Amino acid sequence: MNLTSGRGALWLALALFGVTVLVLVLLRPLLPVDETRYLTVAWEMWQGGSKLVPHLNGDLYTQKPPLLFWLMNVVWSVTGVTEVGARLVAPAFGLASVGLTAVLARRLWPDSPDRAGLAALILASGLVYLTYGSATMFDTMLTTATLAAMLALVAMRRTPGLMPTLGLGAALALGVYAKGPVILVHVLPTALFYPLWADRATRPAAWPWYRGTGLAILVALALVGLWLGPALVLGGAEYRADVLWRQSAGRMVDSFAHDRPVWFFVALLPIFAWPWGWSRAALAALAPRRLIADESSRMVLVWAAGGLIAFSLISGKQVHYLIPELPALALLLSAMTVAAASWWRKAVLVVPALAVAGTGIAIWLGLVPDAVANGAAMPVWMLALALAVVAGLVIAVLRLDRPVIVLAAAAPVTALALHLVLNSLLWSGYDPAALAATLAQGEPLGLATTDTGYAGQFTFAGRLAGPITVLASDDARRAWMAANPGGIVVARGDLADPGLTLLDQRDFQGKPYRLYRVAKVQP
Repeated sequence: MNLTSGRGALWLALALFGVTVLVLVLLRPLLPVDETRYLTVAWEMWQGGSKLVPHLNGDLYTQKPPLLFWLMNVVWSVTGVTEVGARLVAPAFGLASVGLTAVLARRLWPDSPDRAGLAALILASGLVYLTYGSATMFDTMLTTATLAAMLALVAMRRTPGLMPTLGLGAALALGVYAKGPVILVHVLPTALFYPLWADRATRPAAWPWYRGTGLAILVALALVGLWLGPALVLGGAEYRADVLWRQSAGRMVDSFAHDRPVWFFVALLPIFAWPWGWSRAALAALAPRRLIADESSRMVLVWAAGGLIAFSLISGKQVHYLIPELPALALLLSAMTVAAASWWRKAVLVVPALAVAGTGIAIWLGLVPDAVANGAAMPVWMLALALAVVAGLVIAVLRLDRPVIVLAAAAPVTALALHLVLNSLLWSGYDPAALAATLAQGEPLGLATTDTGYAGQFTFAGRLAGPITVLASDDARRAWMAANPGGIVVARGDLADPGLTLLDQRDFQGKPYRLYRVAKVQP
């Protein structure tokens, strides 16, 4: 198989992403607070909670729609309750997005079939996409919905009719089920500003185009209403207020967290583009004259720029908010001609991996204070394996005369080396399993926590049958202790109370966690 051809590059992209993501998932624990939170929401749904209104620690969970949790429950209905099975749901959408990127490239540039495989490979082997694509989050699902919407827009442009409009509505609905109304921020700029990208000579009339876009939004609302209507009734006034305002429009107007400067995403563009975008050929592909040379390139440019501008203007910013725009970047970069690397390009490919290797050596030598929590040390064989992985990349870059293969390997190898270097730290300082096991044993006598921000870090890990009571004050704690002799209290930090006996203590998420047993008879 010619791995530099369109079809060969596509198969390489799918295999590379799938294998790398699976290895990364197996190398790290379920990470707090996002991954532990989302599996806990799915677990509470599995335990008999509402299938329409998600809950977290017994309370309404309004921050995200239910699709991810539904799919985790579907997986568990087939495999039984497994952590790995649930953690592969979101990466499966990441894999689907790699394939859809190739499909979209074929639709956009049918006369350049090799661009399809190259675009898929650029996306699949990007460091940012691999990092977030292996996480249990919502952004790969949103990326799949965005790509489906772009395919529908291409169909609306070339073969106007009811079916492309329905396809766009279904894609928008998928995005809402995946992460909420934010799908509109990723898709609507391309739909609304079609005069900027459609060829003037064959540009569709405004009214039919916008009518079709409006109809697609109505279709999406109807599909979303199948869930949202009953959920708003069952969830009550609080759920309605959060879902209809605070978690959608409210976030756009004034973010509740992650407030960052307007240039935040612009500063991250080099990281989004690494390693494929760090070359003269890539810069040539992104030159303004190339980006506006044809209708398809202009469409993808509006997609990428629309998302970048919109999220830059919104106060709340996180790196993963632009994951649905990474396929657009890959599509634009697919116009590049991949050639043998210069010494500068080779350095660009290996320096991050060498930095990871140096960090591993520093941790192993004890030169990084508090780098490993709870007394766990990096095994010498783990360091040796990380160094061997990095050495393999360096040798390939220096000796292998296959620039596409070398470029594709750079980010996966760097990510693998980083996970090997941080393996002991992640499992000793971020794995909730040890504390969760103690909580599971004590659950029959009652569980409580003084952490008022508790987000389900231990509920799924311990397979707890019910919520942990949150104690917001000393009076509430004393009252709970009196009512639950023998119960367990989880605290971030020390609790000086003669009615409590220390059961376990360890650093978790970089903070000291203490587990206390309540005395059978209060002093």
